[in-house]
Amino acid sequence: MNDRSTKTSCSAPAADGWPAAAVRVERYLRAHGLTSPRQLQRLTAEIIGVARARARPGVEPVTLAMQTMEAGLTAWLAPLLPARPVKASRQLAHGRAALAMGEVPARWPEYFLRGGAVPAELQRVLRDADQARAPEIRFSNMAPRTQLASSRTSAATKWQLSARWPFVRIVTDPAVANGS
Repeated sequence: MNDRSTKTSCSAPAADGWPAAAVRVERYLRAHGLTSPRQLQRLTAEIIGVARARARPGVEPVTLAMQTMEAGLTAWLAPLLPARPVKASRQLAHGRAALAMGEVPARWPEYFLRGGAVPAELQRVLRDADQARAPEIRFSNMAPRTQLASSRTSAATKWQLSARWPFVRIVTDPAVANGS
């Protein structure tokens, strides 16, 4: 990573584990695709500020910061995604997937985790990405059929590989490997 990522973006004074918490929040935001330095700094400072206000004895600053981050993300996603009768953690997972599929933090960094109205296009992208998820898995007792490739197909594939990649030919051809 670059030198800037090891420093905290927020301008809070260094005390206990708050610098580490700020670094963790910034990395979390980057992992969601937020790349704008200005937005990273603003969001990190806001989240750390809220976490500091919620500080309790015996709770690590990193833990508080990440809980605050998760709560903020959940609250921001709630009105943007369709409601479902699932646990909050599962709803958050659907929201994270929709964020990644729609590339929301990269496309709309000024609206990411901000209160107030968001563009209709952003909401549409989130809802479309949320609807595009895979269907629920249904288990079957049916045994899978195995299909073995014919030796002719296997030989043709081996020949094509050896013709294209000399290293593969050396490894797979016994005559070349034995030095014959």
